[in-house]
Amino acid sequence: MELSPKTSKPMSLKHKRGQVLIQAPSNIAWVKYWGKKGLQLPMNPSLSMTLSSCHTLTRVSFELGESAQTNVEFRFHGEKNEKFLPKIHTFMERVSHLYPFVGSLKSLVIESENSFPHSSGIASSASAFAAMALAFEHIQSGLDQEGQNLSRAGEAARLGSGSACRSLHSGFSAWGKISDTLGSDRFAQELDSVHPVFDGALNAILIVSSKEKSVGSTLGHSLMQGHPFAQARLEQVNENCRLAVEYISEGKVWELGEIIENEAMTLHALMMTSNPSFMLMEPQTLAVIDKVRSFRQETNIPVFFTLDAGPNPHLFYLKGDKEQVEQKLLPSLAGYCEQGRIIMDQRGEGAKCLESHFE
Repeated sequence: MELSPKTSKPMSLKHKRGQVLIQAPSNIAWVKYWGKKGLQLPMNPSLSMTLSSCHTLTRVSFELGESAQTNVEFRFHGEKNEKFLPKIHTFMERVSHLYPFVGSLKSLVIESENSFPHSSGIASSASAFAAMALAFEHIQSGLDQEGQNLSRAGEAARLGSGSACRSLHSGFSAWGKISDTLGSDRFAQELDSVHPVFDGALNAILIVSSKEKSVGSTLGHSLMQGHPFAQARLEQVNENCRLAVEYISEGKVWELGEIIENEAMTLHALMMTSNPSFMLMEPQTLAVIDKVRSFRQETNIPVFFTLDAGPNPHLFYLKGDKEQVEQKLLPSLAGYCEQGRIIMDQRGEGAKCLESHFE
């Protein structure tokens, strides 16, 4: 596919071609981003945990040269996929002021694959655009021989998909203004005060449905404009973010778990009360929630559920409770999952470059 005529000023660069290989994780929001303003700016702050097993692997190959248009090719799991090209087109236009080499691109080939189901409520767009943004950051820094700028990469990732800026960071990250010293709408920041109890944070993802969502996140975000509960939500989420940062710093697991579950239910309540309304939870989702609550009450083990904009519950628990949760609770939940599928994950590292080569 050819992109529209370029408007960026071509660069005079030493290297003419190259490729980078990026691995970028998904993330699970504990305090939810829902609703945006302006150009991919959040209506509210959010906070997430970066995952490990759920990631996107993206190779970006490029060639620079004089050409009125850039030829772009996208392959997903080895197959050409033109459905994603308009999003790439938009991304390139939005980040051209951050990465001037875009104005000199003759060709761009993007090869990507996920380690998890696409468009099923796991943040695939977050890992995809985090990978794209970091690839562009490595290309730019490799071409102009300047150091990497993670804030710039974060802003670029946000322009592709809002939550993607959080996937650049390890552990726990916040996006949006939380306090005078933490948070920016332009990019995410890693939390620097994390209690050791969360070093072993674990995450089990129950795939109750791998089908594509009936309503995309872009439409869902737009429905927060004029939502009857928007103002109350803003007040709630600002307080939840403030408290979540405090609880992560102080190791208050039970208190944090209460916020995590409250945020999940609020997110889906907002969907169900928007106009038009929609529901992404499945009957199996509700059954899992009920089982988790019953298990927690019976055992006094801190295991909590959350949901992204999809039907698949994420269970958060700690390494000290790993045996109990994985030998007693998870087997009882497998029957609600497609073919018993549960993805075992944990707190992970941020996006990273695995290979880079320039000619």
